[in-house]
Amino acid sequence: MKRYSISTAVKAAFGVGALSLALVGCNGSDGKDGEDGKPGEIAVDINSATEVQTKIESASYDEAAKTLSFEFSLTNPNGVAVTGLAALTDPLRIAFGRMGTRSEAFTPYTLEDGTQVTNRADGDEEIWLSYRNASKNGVPMTGTNNWRPNRDCPEGETCLAYLGEGRYKVTAPEIIDTNGLDYDYDANQINGIYLITYGVGQNKLKNVEAYYWDPLTQQSVASPKKVLEMDTCTNCHVGQDHIRHGNYGNTADGCGFCHTDYTLYSGSGIDGEGNTVEFHFDGSIKGLVHGVHTGITEKDRRELAKFNSVIANANNPAFTHEFDGAALDSEGKPKAELNFPASTANCQSCHVSYTTTEEMLPEGLTPHSLAWFGDKDVTSCQSCHGEYHKGSSLVTPGEDGATLVGCVTCHTSQDGNTRGGAFRHFAGHEQQSYEAASQAGTLIDASYSQINWDEASNTLSFTMHLTKGKEIVSGDYTTDMRLYVNAVNATKPDAFLAGRTSGSVTPNADGSYSVIVDGSTPAYGLPSLAEVIANGADLAITSSFKTCFTNKTSDLLALVDGACPLDSRGRENVLSPNAAKTVFVKLDGTPGAVRASAVDYDNCASCHNNDMVAKGNRDTGQGESHYRNADVHTCAQCHEAGDYNSLIVRVHGTFGKAHGRADVHQLVSSANCSACHSDLDFGLENARSTPMRWNKGDASYASPQAGVCASCHVSSSYEIGGGKDAAKSHIESMGGVVAGSYEAAMLNSESCLTCHSAEKVAELHKQD
Repeated sequence: MKRYSISTAVKAAFGVGALSLALVGCNGSDGKDGEDGKPGEIAVDINSATEVQTKIESASYDEAAKTLSFEFSLTNPNGVAVTGLAALTDPLRIAFGRMGTRSEAFTPYTLEDGTQVTNRADGDEEIWLSYRNASKNGVPMTGTNNWRPNRDCPEGETCLAYLGEGRYKVTAPEIIDTNGLDYDYDANQINGIYLITYGVGQNKLKNVEAYYWDPLTQQSVASPKKVLEMDTCTNCHVGQDHIRHGNYGNTADGCGFCHTDYTLYSGSGIDGEGNTVEFHFDGSIKGLVHGVHTGITEKDRRELAKFNSVIANANNPAFTHEFDGAALDSEGKPKAELNFPASTANCQSCHVSYTTTEEMLPEGLTPHSLAWFGDKDVTSCQSCHGEYHKGSSLVTPGEDGATLVGCVTCHTSQDGNTRGGAFRHFAGHEQQSYEAASQAGTLIDASYSQINWDEASNTLSFTMHLTKGKEIVSGDYTTDMRLYVNAVNATKPDAFLAGRTSGSVTPNADGSYSVIVDGSTPAYGLPSLAEVIANGADLAITSSFKTCFTNKTSDLLALVDGACPLDSRGRENVLSPNAAKTVFVKLDGTPGAVRASAVDYDNCASCHNNDMVAKGNRDTGQGESHYRNADVHTCAQCHEAGDYNSLIVRVHGTFGKAHGRADVHQLVSSANCSACHSDLDFGLENARSTPMRWNKGDASYASPQAGVCASCHVSSSYEIGGGKDAAKSHIESMGGVVAGSYEAAMLNSESCLTCHSAEKVAELHKQD
């Protein structure tokens, strides 16, 4: 048979024809349509995500299987599911615990004399118990050993599973390990999880979440124990996403899950004679916060009250070897930073006021937050004072062993006891208990009357009244009296107008004080008080003094030969600085215009509270309060109308002081305007109308807008943009004066505001 070769074109024709027949056959149908497929998952991969958040949906513990399980969603801030978490290596940390009592976690111990201590007097007090206690260096309870799916999951099991749509399930078998403590899972207590996404994905994303539930109802509940508002911490730790740890977040829950009430740390150090000192110290969040803030209290502030005798002593090795920021290394440099700006003795710096009741508690706080002034915790004193009074050895005997009663068995203000525990740390509490006489000066108020201006002699005179409640504080009780007078524009009170002017003060027989002020002399390159009063200005009066009080009280005590006398046992009574508020008044005695300020003093006081600044006394070398509990106007009497750098230059830290210090930068950057300023008050629209003192050393001035910008940008304290020289040149090219004469700064033609509006400043400084 002869075979014919079929060309490629013919093959193609046959192929098309066959396909056409197939398509038109059976009336042209290709069969029944299939069901639509499910839509693809709308999600972003964990390695592409830039931010994540978790939401635990449910949790339970199977007592029979000894297994914790919970489900959670992982999304970005827009709610889009995030996938790929289960494929990562070690993406999660999980803490697990419950509410309980101190007695459940108490470990018996033996005193040096052989006494067996078997329980605590406060054993019924509620605390958070970890289901996973850790050990370190032979110390049995050193925090929580977080459970990790990839590390702790039994071989052959899946402990982190993806359920779809951004939902995951964690299964944690055998998760409970109390490390020898005699407690276990308890379905009658609130249980909780702290979930940490631990630097996940290519962008090392971090997120934390606390979840609590009632096992009896399987319903989620609020935090069962919350002692402090987190704002208490972040008011000072401004802009720090993770105050102490790089991945654990700024949540009170996170701190408490790990640093449980019974956490104990060990330490060692070398004493002055070269001997090794080994010790244990409180590793609870309470103990660490007290210890750390005690240790980073500045040197001058340590000279206040009794810090050096009742805290910094040999009975507190944890302070000396762990927390003392003033300790020097072999090169003479501080071993740790010093930046705690408040008195460690002021419990109300962080805790709710002692006047708070359960009905008054801020939202989210539990009644446990009231315990600090109930003197219930038998070991709380030691976290600052160490073993100053051998608190851990104060026990009462019993048939089954001794009970730890601690310092609060004596130092309490409860049940008729007046020796004071918490209340011993401040004054004016009106309890039948000891007080902190060093704080009592803040209870005194100043007022002014019979104001008279003698134009012929340029002399201002008035009467000052000092009172503590209804009690007159006469010259019998006060010393170191200082009084400053300035003035503000009655219609635009944005700055002090005159050079700071001092007055002479004379006590009167009726308990008041006569004040005479010579207003004729210009000072510090500024006009005289007489000149600005002649132009219709209102007065600003600031008084400052010290008052003698009987030790451990707020009772006034008369001076003897001008000094605060010793008590009957030869101990010192107390000279306490006053509140030093500035009062604004017109010449007719009615309220005057109040000096405007771009900063809200409450923002300052949230960190600095009762001791704005502590500084060494030139005569004694001891620390003293520098205008205790003053206000911004009081500060400005010197730092705006005196020979010191203006307030903005000082606070921003142009020359390395205040917020210009490197250790303060760690807490709050001056680039974070909203840390101190409310709304857009930091804008140049609020710049003062008069020049500001730039440098105390060369008596130079800055023009109003230029000084605001230059206080950070023309400073060695900050590395900003092209450097301070470039910033100075730019400011001056726009008509500003950075460091010139008062006259040049007053007659400037600066135009900073043309470009740098408050909104633009907020944008450039990344303010929310």
